[in-house]
Amino acid sequence: MQLWTIQPIEWYEKLIKDGIIYGDRKNIDKDWEFALTGYHWLMKKMDELIGKRPFPECYPVWSWYQYHNSKKRKPDLRNKAFLEKGKKGVRLEINKNDHEVLLSDFMLWHFPFSYHSFIGQNEKESLEFDQMLENRGLSNQSFKQQPENIQQKIINSWDRVLDMNFDDPYHTQSKEEKSIQATFWTLSVEEVVKAEEFIAR
Repeated sequence: MQLWTIQPIEWYEKLIKDGIIYGDRKNIDKDWEFALTGYHWLMKKMDELIGKRPFPECYPVWSWYQYHNSKKRKPDLRNKAFLEKGKKGVRLEINKNDHEVLLSDFMLWHFPFSYHSFIGQNEKESLEFDQMLENRGLSNQSFKQQPENIQQKIINSWDRVLDMNFDDPYHTQSKEEKSIQATFWTLSVEEVVKAEEFIAR
């Protein structure tokens, strides 16, 4: 599977030095700790679908399968969101075995990542769920404050993040038009096809 990952140059240098690299909890900025609920959900799914993490503290390595859509798959380095301005980075084209990679819909990923909210199979189901929360006086409660059965229903709905054929227009797009992320546990230097260094804009 052809993928691209954009990383700080120090990350790439460590990969060259060690021959292999893993995702690391310390790479998650303290300002993003609210997102750990989503991270831990995704990691559990990776354990189930692509094999157990190599050690308990291993976090995902992130990459792109389809950055913009099926016709513009490679990340455009002119984008300003990859790294801090002026920071030296690298765009790696890599080749991973399909069974080692979990794909996720970038747009839908925000539901477990930051919203911690329900993804209905269509607009009607989503609005009905919101109405149910309001009727029970739960609409202003955070995810962790919700009753356990409501939390589980929300978590179960996140499986749609991993379904590349889910294309309900209220929530997302067709597979050809999606931005699609890819996560895996390790990257070896042998899996790197091409390295392009750049200075972040």
